[in-house]
Amino acid sequence: MRRVHTSLLERGDCTPGELADLLDGLRREVQALPFNLPDADTLPREEYRDLRARIARAWPEPGFYDPATGRALGHCDLPAEIGDALDDLTDLALDLGTALALADTGGADALAWLRFSHDIHWGDHVKDVTPHLRWLG
Repeated sequence: MRRVHTSLLERGDCTPGELADLLDGLRREVQALPFNLPDADTLPREEYRDLRARIARAWPEPGFYDPATGRALGHCDLPAEIGDALDDLTDLALDLGTALALADTGGADALAWLRFSHDIHWGDHVKDVTPHLRWLG
């Protein structure tokens, strides 16, 4: 989880295709966790706008894409649905950041949050954005 979060925020030498592999691996690991509800009073929050700007600096190439194919969209392409890779990655980073903050205070709440947030939120973002990241290479 920490490696994925660091790759989202700092990138390093990670390619979009490698990020897609990391996301798929994390998703598979989290799906194997038991489902429990985290204590909502302990959940830290980070500002979406600031985090999105940080991810955009680290990952300039992902943009809007067609969720059906993963292909990037040009200005004239208008499919029925439009994916926003920066939104997908930012939402994932927010949820992973929450899990990491909870891990510092108690592992059970961190794992519960990770599984819960996967099932209701970031799992769909990973499923949607990974074909686009693989398309980018």
